[in-house]
Amino acid sequence: MVICVKDRSTGEKCHISRNVTGWTIHGLWPSVGSSKGPAFCNNSSKFNESAIEKLLPALDVYWPNLHSDTVRDDFWAYEWSKHGTCAKLVKETRNEYLYFKKALDLFQMINFTGILTDIGVIPDDNKLYDVLDILNKITPRLSKVKGIKPRLSCYKYKEQFYLTSVIICFTKQFEMTSCLQKPRDNRLYFQSLKDKKQIEKVENLANNDDLIDCPHDHLVKYPTIRYH
Repeated sequence: MVICVKDRSTGEKCHISRNVTGWTIHGLWPSVGSSKGPAFCNNSSKFNESAIEKLLPALDVYWPNLHSDTVRDDFWAYEWSKHGTCAKLVKETRNEYLYFKKALDLFQMINFTGILTDIGVIPDDNKLYDVLDILNKITPRLSKVKGIKPRLSCYKYKEQFYLTSVIICFTKQFEMTSCLQKPRDNRLYFQSLKDKKQIEKVENLANNDDLIDCPHDHLVKYPTIRYH
């Protein structure tokens, strides 16, 4: 997974258990008018693992904490504190259990790993894929509504770009919508896999709003999972 590639450059420790076989969730992120924020909306609403006990087997597979130098629920606690507390005004995500369940439901409904497999994009450490071609092929499979596109992001490590995340946006009614639609009031922001941290700006990035930090020639790696 690309998160482990990133960890090589940050010094963090990456661990992937063998029950993780494809893409994973980063989070379900509410936004009001932009793709950033709100965040940390209710400091008194503390994360409680027992509230999501029934979801833990699925979370370990589809929303795992891949950093071995942190405790199991560290990632979930952070996502709840930063984003989940801001989703409580929406009926379907009004509490901790419903928030995590909705993210799992959306993720499994989309099945991005399966979509990539269907279009012939298979993890391969020695092959380069055209990320724009991937975007064009997955768009009609994600939504039959014309004009609605996901966004793909890339990460550069040692002069090589990697496909790192897919961003899919929904309305508060959880209908898929364009992430670049303006205004973007009351959109919910869903991201699969680990999102990029702040990385240095690189030259020759693709001039396409649907591609984030991807190379000008669109060529990226989609590596195999290396279990630790």
